[in-house]
Amino acid sequence: MNILEDSELLEFTANQESQSVCPAKDFLDSTVDRMRKGVAVYGDSMPWQRTKDKFRFRPGEVTIWAGVNGNGKSLVMGQCALWLIPHTSVLIASMEMKPEATMGRMVRQAAGVDNPTEGFIRGFFAKTENLWIYDQVDTVESDRILAVCHWAATKCGVKHIMIDSMVKCGIGPDDYSRQKTFVDRLCWVAKRYNIHVHLVVHIRKGKNEAEIPTKWDIKGAGEITDLADNVLIVGRNAGKEKRLREAPKDEYGAPDVPEEVKSKPDCYIRVAKQRHGEWEGLWGFWWHEKSQQWIPKQGAGAMPWPNPDERIFLN
Repeated sequence: MNILEDSELLEFTANQESQSVCPAKDFLDSTVDRMRKGVAVYGDSMPWQRTKDKFRFRPGEVTIWAGVNGNGKSLVMGQCALWLIPHTSVLIASMEMKPEATMGRMVRQAAGVDNPTEGFIRGFFAKTENLWIYDQVDTVESDRILAVCHWAATKCGVKHIMIDSMVKCGIGPDDYSRQKTFVDRLCWVAKRYNIHVHLVVHIRKGKNEAEIPTKWDIKGAGEITDLADNVLIVGRNAGKEKRLREAPKDEYGAPDVPEEVKSKPDCYIRVAKQRHGEWEGLWGFWWHEKSQQWIPKQGAGAMPWPNPDERIFLN
């Protein structure tokens, strides 16, 4: 049907759409607020000091978290959620992990140790009034996920929704049309409710494991990255791991490799796209086994929660 040839349909549709036609001056205050704060530093930050003036989770945007399976994207997104909840609200919709597994990892990250006491665990849960969990561990159709987003934003006041992952949203890996539609709807949700939506996707395994992926390596429709506001590539330093794994051992059983290899970061986050920010680039991090944290400095120890910068420069 050609809408221009049906005057009644055209008038009806025009009346509906007229509700979205506003004088530019209606956006004066919000524009002044955005410009005063500065685009790059507007929104909620990641836990690490070095990221705060370069990347933020701004309201009304969608961030893609991409990485090779098992490289830490869910873990790091959860670490970010941990440091968001003292001052804003988060819903984690992880259909790949049971809620107690998600919470167990976050408790460990908050405690900074691998075996926190029951007292600490109970005390931590008392401080999670801003954290919500979507209790589903099976594939959930994308329309139901959108309904969850609506409920969380309008009924619970949630400001960050973390969906882990798209492959658990009832969309086939080769169904590019539905992938595009789903991400497009998430962008609508983010803008409609002025929240930030986080979506985990997967990356193709490259021929060279030491090569850091780009946004072009993300599985699925190209519109996933085209439509999203931000793309974060998360991964481990496979080149370093390979060197350590294959190196001969010294008298203490440690890999005998040059210090320059040992000192390289264990893992990284690449900001591969930031539509409304000025910075794209790579941060290196180190793995703290006991806390399951990614830390900003080699040998610095676990970051204390909820004040991550207290011991950054120690050791």
